Amino acid sequence: RLLTMQAAEMIDRVGNRLARQHVAMIKVAAPNMALKVVDRAIQSYGGMGVCQDTVLAYMWACCRTLRLADGPDEVHMRTIAKLEMRLQRAKL
Repeated sequence: RLLTMQAAEMIDRVGNRLARQHVAMIKVAAPNMALKVVDRAIQSYGGMGVCQDTVLAYMWACCRTLRLADGPDEVHMRTIAKLEMRLQRAKL
């Protein structure tokens, strides 16, 4: 949640372009965390977690699709790396 709040504050203060790294971090972290939560719920339900009697299988499919909806994680991680390298080069 803190990362989301920091990204929102940065967008408000400096605009979308300069907050690009924080936004990319959110696009990786949020879907992964949602998938992790649903996966743990499925684990606690056991075999029933993957059958159609519960909503967990549908939620897992939605969360997995969410990871691809705004671009693969690798694209966002590459963006984060490029911006971090640029920031570190500027410090030299």
